[in-house]
Amino acid sequence: MSASETTTVSVGTRRINTVLSQHARSMGQLRRIEIYNDKFVKVADQDLFGRQSYHLNLGMLEPWPVRHRRIAWRWLLGIAYFALTTLLFGFYLWQNQTTQTLNQVLPFLITFILLTCGCLILFIYYSPNVTEFRSRYGSCPLLRLLYNKPDPESFRHFVAELKTRILAASQAITFDKKEMLAIELKELRRLSDEGIITQDEYRRARQRLMNMHF
Repeated sequence: MSASETTTVSVGTRRINTVLSQHARSMGQLRRIEIYNDKFVKVADQDLFGRQSYHLNLGMLEPWPVRHRRIAWRWLLGIAYFALTTLLFGFYLWQNQTTQTLNQVLPFLITFILLTCGCLILFIYYSPNVTEFRSRYGSCPLLRLLYNKPDPESFRHFVAELKTRILAASQAITFDKKEMLAIELKELRRLSDEGIITQDEYRRARQRLMNMHF
């Protein structure tokens, strides 16, 4: 299949409707998103830290995505701190150009340069430009697409297809709202246990669901 393709292919018990493949070289990330059996999505993600995959029922997603640029402030502050320290060591070394000073300061200077580069890499990795599909009631981000990857046309086509499938899956639901809240809470707990969403994301979504329930 190409990067984004709308078709129907049978794989075991799955009928794959649409596929989007994304590659972010700066993050070393490969992502494959499959819409299958008309109402499910499978996400397979591989990056520098390993692999993970999970499945979602499209009926639990909000059909209107949100574009979101996440800023990893912790790593941004790390860049600023280590870069400033590097400059201070460099300035001190420039002011005291002796063999003794060079032997004492140079190892620290190299260490802080490496730490700055490391924080920069992690900042890029943890600050992706994404389009998020969130859970219907808890507003928890469950599906993140790298914005305009692999190309704008394929990305727009896949997002449009995904929205159409979500709406169709939602219209086929026969449960009432309280039942849907319970189902979503159960699914969010599963995704939290699998490490797909963070504990903080789960707690915030759970609080929203409990407020709606009562």
